[in-house]
Amino acid sequence: MIITCDNCNARYNINESVIKKNETSVRCSKCKNVFVVRKQVSQSSVESNPAINNDSVVIDGIDTADRHHSAKIISVCNQKGGVAKTTTSLNLGVSLSLLKKRVLIIDFDIQANLSLLMGYKDAKSFFEVIQSKDVGIAEYIVKTQSNVWLLPSNSKMALLSKTHIQNENFEYLLRDKLKVIADYFDYIIIDTPPSGDFYTLNALLASNLAIIPTPCEYLSMQGVAHIANMIKVIRDKSAHELDYRISITMFEANDTASRVVLKKLKDEYNEHVFTTMIEKDSKVRESQIVHKPTIFYDKESRAGRQYYNLAKEIIALN
Repeated sequence: MIITCDNCNARYNINESVIKKNETSVRCSKCKNVFVVRKQVSQSSVESNPAINNDSVVIDGIDTADRHHSAKIISVCNQKGGVAKTTTSLNLGVSLSLLKKRVLIIDFDIQANLSLLMGYKDAKSFFEVIQSKDVGIAEYIVKTQSNVWLLPSNSKMALLSKTHIQNENFEYLLRDKLKVIADYFDYIIIDTPPSGDFYTLNALLASNLAIIPTPCEYLSMQGVAHIANMIKVIRDKSAHELDYRISITMFEANDTASRVVLKKLKDEYNEHVFTTMIEKDSKVRESQIVHKPTIFYDKESRAGRQYYNLAKEIIALN
């Protein structure tokens, strides 16, 4: 165990077993300053015992004393693939960070595309969080840039549902782990796979808000209906407070079918449709090739500016 004198910054490596109580006073041999040393507590102990103070949680780049009100947790989900869930998770998270919000993005998709875009291919994931006996979730969170953190995914995430779906309360695995770290972020954004199963259910039950991205296509509307119905069942059966909003993505204003579907979505879901729409923009695909959020790749891009405006709209919901 490494301890540091709070007066002269001298460092000492001591055996933790000599600290008989939770804290004890020691004297620096260099400057003679007396300071308090606290016994280190593993985060896994914190997670299993809520009575332990959360100050023992250590997240890369965050002062343990710098805690917020509990984060707004947002699931980005749609049963259909190819609707810009990952693009939305990344660009929305970065846009919120540019608005001075501290953001954790969780890649909860077994495809791990978000982790790839952010430069963390094959990094440890939520699967390792659950499997670990001694290390808690904070140890797997990496700081990627100013005000943006990531909990990556990898191929082992596919084993998570197979390992735990038969267990009691399997649907609360993510929620229970996030309780330990929620106070350190303003927003937590969860990117989910194109399904309505184990992963999406865990994400929704951990969240306050679901964002359902959809292009204005007929088949994508069915995915919206599936998630909206799933949210209704969750609210009815678990009394979990969960709101949702629909985000129009890859919109083509000159396309007749797009305008027709947009009207149907607004007629059916009304106030649940975000005002800000994300237009189809080649800069999004280009930015993915170079592993950059769209607004960093081209700050004048339509989609980049629209995700920034969407972030403002989300902040206004609070």
